[in-house]
Amino acid sequence: MKNLVAGLCLIIFLTFSGGVASQTFEGLARELPPYFSVLTTWGLRPEWDETSENIYFLNKMIGDVFKINIKTREVTAVTSGFYHGGIYRILCLSNGDLLLAMALPVFDSRDPEKDRHSGLELFVLKKDDLSKPHSLGVYCDEGPAVSKNELKIAWTLPGQREIHMAEINYKNGIPGIVNEKKIISYADSSAYVRLETQDFRPPHNRELIYTHYWGDETDAFYHAETYGYHLETGKLINYTNSPGSYDEAEGIFPDGKRTLIESDRHQDKVNRLRWKVDVYILNLDGGGKVERLADFSTRYPGKLRSDNPVVDKTGKWIALQYGFLAGAGNGQGIFLFDLEKYNTMK
Repeated sequence: MKNLVAGLCLIIFLTFSGGVASQTFEGLARELPPYFSVLTTWGLRPEWDETSENIYFLNKMIGDVFKINIKTREVTAVTSGFYHGGIYRILCLSNGDLLLAMALPVFDSRDPEKDRHSGLELFVLKKDDLSKPHSLGVYCDEGPAVSKNELKIAWTLPGQREIHMAEINYKNGIPGIVNEKKIISYADSSAYVRLETQDFRPPHNRELIYTHYWGDETDAFYHAETYGYHLETGKLINYTNSPGSYDEAEGIFPDGKRTLIESDRHQDKVNRLRWKVDVYILNLDGGGKVERLADFSTRYPGKLRSDNPVVDKTGKWIALQYGFLAGAGNGQGIFLFDLEKYNTMK
């Protein structure tokens, strides 16, 4: 197994060459600065576990969950013990159990992403019993949000016009939803607005970070801003304030002072190419300051991007995806980004 993993996971620290190689994972890897390293040459949508010793990921857009140990690079299957119609999202709860957003039982290979916006059922998979996911009886559109230190979740309802929040309670060891409530709604609005939950802001979980999309009847997701919703006061804060670009909220730092975003603000504003994004850090102080961490989409115009970044619990490591300009969230291969080395070199 370890020999197979070694062959799959090309483990090497990389040096910067400055040139433009072929538009492949290996070509990009040869050019990256030494604060990037290759974790896997396959898989997508990384998610740190509660210890930051492992990363969960999907093998494909709608697939199975795997886990890789950061030190040993050993890969294990997580969701091979039960039948399902495809998993879209994997998130780690504060107790180490897993929150799965899964397709409806009937899977249509001719239209594999049809359930993405029509309703994904949320399940909890207990870390000590990977054979049986437990339905929470609620349905989401795109990915839910989980608290890093409480058993609290939020999700966008199908249609992406309304966000709900609840707590997960274990009764006789079986997880369920309690205290569900609606917190944001555009259900009665005529605007082309869409919402997607991302993170509860640590350490106090008083704010929900989410993405506010808007556009027109042909593309309701063309523009995006990173927002915060204060759970006690109901106050909304636009943290990006860049209406001419796409700024989607991603993984948040453990101190809650910054978050990662996918942004296309490096693009020409007149001739923007959809989904041509890269990973940035955004300060959550209201000033809108950002810092670009990757340039995949500029290095390979029209072909690649960096996306789906998540931060570990120490705030020292980011896992991010080698993404394709072929649909939201699509990619293959995961990089590690060493923030301490980056800050020393920049």
